[in-house]
Amino acid sequence: MDLTTIDEHELYPTEKLGPALQGTLLYKVGEQTEFEGAYITTSERLIMSVDMNGEPYKRVFSYQDIVSVFVERDALFLEFPQGMGKMAMVNITKGDRDEFVQFVDEKLN
Repeated sequence: MDLTTIDEHELYPTEKLGPALQGTLLYKVGEQTEFEGAYITTSERLIMSVDMNGEPYKRVFSYQDIVSVFVERDALFLEFPQGMGKMAMVNITKGDRDEFVQFVDEKLN
């Protein structure tokens, strides 16, 4: 399943797509700790798309809700404010990690 694509009708009229990544998201939901997922950037927000039993689940983040983006060892991290913490992506199978980090970092500054 390609989680990096979204329908044009999901974008705001002035919104443009940026770089996207697909890989394994590490976070705990019940007993499961790994999910196939993607980060899709746009000129206005970041969309997380996760494979939940064959159906894409999407969550949208404002760039104002992201504290930082960084790479540590082989993982890409998005850091959120206190209470939400960090989310890691490993085993990236689609997209350019460095291009993604640069794009998001520019949006944060």
